[in-house]
Amino acid sequence: MTVGDPFSPAALGGEALTEGIKFLYQQAGEVLRRWRERRDRGTAPAGQANLRAPEGLLAGTVAPVEPRDDQAEHLERELRETRRLLADYAEGIEVPVPGDRLVAERADALRRLLEAAYGQRITFRGEQRPPSGPLLIAEIDVKQVAGDAAAVRVRQMNGGEIRASAKAERVGEDGRLSAVEIDRLG
Repeated sequence: MTVGDPFSPAALGGEALTEGIKFLYQQAGEVLRRWRERRDRGTAPAGQANLRAPEGLLAGTVAPVEPRDDQAEHLERELRETRRLLADYAEGIEVPVPGDRLVAERADALRRLLEAAYGQRITFRGEQRPPSGPLLIAEIDVKQVAGDAAAVRVRQMNGGEIRASAKAERVGEDGRLSAVEIDRLG
């Protein structure tokens, strides 16, 4: 696999590819069920859609977090459509063939949607991308800062990745602009 390839069937091989697709398909279903229950009832059972991968499937470690309902609502249509495209592979009706670019693109699209919903990078063993784990992407773009502005403020961070940017047309004399502020690492 080369860097930049989507979900790489060649890197994963047949069985790992099948397990990866099943995992993504099941997680997307749990995210959608949780979102629907929250929408219909006003509350969702805690832990119902926690990100959980079978032992040995992922490179790195994902935190056992629940999906963000605001992201699930925003991505609901795409999650449904992309999940549906992988149904036959996830249910064992079709077997994904290593090297099938279309299946790889669909699996990668579903993975990226789940990464947005969970705020976690999901990387399968054998892939050439950063390992699984917490991922936070934030941006602040303002005209003027008179006080204190930051794209991300974290009290304690034990692991994961933050990508942040901060832009302002003008920062006042007493102003302060930060992309990331972390009180304590580790």
